[in-house]
Amino acid sequence: MNSTNRWIKGAALIAAAVILTSCMPKVVPEGYALLGKREVNFGLDRDTIRVDRAAGPISQLMIVATFNPVEVHTIRVFFENGATFDANVRERLFVGRDRLLIDLPGGARKISEVTFRYRKVNDAVRRAVVELWGK
Repeated sequence: MNSTNRWIKGAALIAAAVILTSCMPKVVPEGYALLGKREVNFGLDRDTIRVDRAAGPISQLMIVATFNPVEVHTIRVFFENGATFDANVRERLFVGRDRLLIDLPGGARKISEVTFRYRKVNDAVRRAVVELWGK
């Protein structure tokens, strides 16, 4: 194969990749800020993401899974004023497709931390990560 054919083939592959990725839905829409992420261990796991004090008031949370699917059972939000909010969700999040949106009661407030109970959908895989986004 000569260099011109290789160049054309490479350009076609790049064009196909750009077209395919531009047609896929965005899991994280604009306007959200990453608040933190945690790796999910085997079995039912409980983790806490501490939210940076510099993060502004938040009225909506979004949770997405990366690397492998995750099943979220419960979420507890701790606000800076000492109040808490519990959400029993029992939702499966598949990578690149699903997101879990949670509207927080009481308007936009500062969050100190969020605690999750979740598990990986497939225990055979080694890595799954949960990302917490806020708006």
